[in-house]
Amino acid sequence: MAKLTLASVDTLRTRFTDDAACDAALSAFADPTAARVPLRELVEAQHRYLQAEHEVAQVADILRRDQKYAPVGRPSVHIVQLRKQQATTKQAALIARQVVAQAAQTFVRASGLAVKAKQSPSEASAAWLGTLR
Repeated sequence: MAKLTLASVDTLRTRFTDDAACDAALSAFADPTAARVPLRELVEAQHRYLQAEHEVAQVADILRRDQKYAPVGRPSVHIVQLRKQQATTKQAALIARQVVAQAAQTFVRASGLAVKAKQSPSEASAAWLGTLR
């Protein structure tokens, strides 16, 4: 099982614009045409989530770097702005994670993807997407 990356999900997004590619990926399921739209929504939501996580990491790196060399005392306006940006990006990532969970639940219902015990639909669908490369 491969870990999903932004590049791999972007590749899946471009591949699944074609109905034949969607149907080929969904061929193991009972009704591939019914799961086509939920699959596209899942891949799009996963892409937005990975993009948000990447932005969170970038802002955290910048904030760590700039705080390292900041003088002791009251934080500068720049540091305060970076902290606000970090809070905003974290909030966006949390919302994106919720959207992925909803899209995964919809996809699991539409496709009939088997979810193991103690595994969330998000984890099951991410694992399944990881096998599609």
